[in-house]
Amino acid sequence: AELRKYPKPGQQGEGAEGAEGEKELSENMFGNQETTTVDYFQGGASGGGRPTPILEPENASFFIVRAATYRDCSISTVRGEWFVQRKHAETINAAFNGGRQVMIFVTVSDSNHIQGAALVTSAAHYVESADHPHHHPTTSSGQHIKASANSDGAFCYRFQCEWYRTCELPISTALEAAPDLLLPTSTTQYCQDMTSKTGEAVMKAVWNSPLCTLYESWNAGDYDEEGNNISGRPPPPVGDAILTDFRCPLPEEIAWPTMPGPGFIFGCNSQTMDECLGRGLFGLPAHMKIAASGIRPGSSIFLYNVSERLIFGIFEALTSAHMNMEPKAFSKNPKAQSSPFPVQIRVRISLECPPVHDDDPALNDILRARVGGRIGPLTFAQSEALASLIAHQCGALSYMTDYRRGVETGEMTVSAPPIALPPRKIGA
Repeated sequence: AELRKYPKPGQQGEGAEGAEGEKELSENMFGNQETTTVDYFQGGASGGGRPTPILEPENASFFIVRAATYRDCSISTVRGEWFVQRKHAETINAAFNGGRQVMIFVTVSDSNHIQGAALVTSAAHYVESADHPHHHPTTSSGQHIKASANSDGAFCYRFQCEWYRTCELPISTALEAAPDLLLPTSTTQYCQDMTSKTGEAVMKAVWNSPLCTLYESWNAGDYDEEGNNISGRPPPPVGDAILTDFRCPLPEEIAWPTMPGPGFIFGCNSQTMDECLGRGLFGLPAHMKIAASGIRPGSSIFLYNVSERLIFGIFEALTSAHMNMEPKAFSKNPKAQSSPFPVQIRVRISLECPPVHDDDPALNDILRARVGGRIGPLTFAQSEALASLIAHQCGALSYMTDYRRGVETGEMTVSAPPIALPPRKIGA
């Protein structure tokens, strides 16, 4: 389907504003991301946080486990526990009861990333209440995953654990550090052991990966019209507090469905926005090629209009990032051989919503850890929270929830979302 044009706010002053936007849309606005994403030894705000508790890796045991959702990971950080199947519990218990330190790395379904590391602090014990089919892995829509690894039984063995690191380390980077790493999959098994040498290499990669949260609150109702937090909860954690102030969603909280893995915010101005949407093509300057390397088909994409200071979404990436998919795009030269923004992806609209203004306090809390402006990569937690915020403000999230409930109960009198309203601006 052809991408629709969004109305441009303040169209009556388009002449002067367009000139200002053209000036704003330059390579400088994107920042230099290349030096912050080269490899895990130079990864962003790497280091920091708690030091690894394993000082003698040769005397430790390492495992990598596969979670169904990011929600499972964030709940684990808060509760300090993890569930595995019986045969994996026996292997972990053999190492733990043998006096070895045991560390688990966690990856989520098809995220292609490692989300962190936790130290096992107890043996795994059988939990009868967890021994039923509902504890088998599920998709984001709640459907059970039919996979051969499920034949190993229910996830009814629980051990206590202490999370030492939460991150979003690309599997490709982990494999560069540890080529012998075997990944847990639904067709093999949900927990894989590894040698001490491989475990040490993965551990170093995880600890050299920037800290990030595994969950971000997006509830706009937490703020009054002046932008003050009225929820009564402490502000979200930053820096090393990420590893002491763990957060997870409330039991009834439903987020907008988002593909596992990082997202991205692209940039435009009032002069180039129609071209972005008309072509279904977003672009970045050449120096952001590495920063955009995590984008893949299905990634959540957003578009920031620097002239209007509005974030539009929700878009879905149809391709990974490639150079000069359309060399003449965003150029005034009809004979151009290369676009001024050659790092390009194709997109489609996943959900058409009114934009969020840059002053929105919920947005600023979600993106509080970003440096160098709005444009650039997002963690999965940021992508999910931003998508949920945008979907919530136009009623789409409530509609999705009511529709699901209607399907389950057979009551299908569900009201459609209201007509899109202008973005809420604090103090307006």
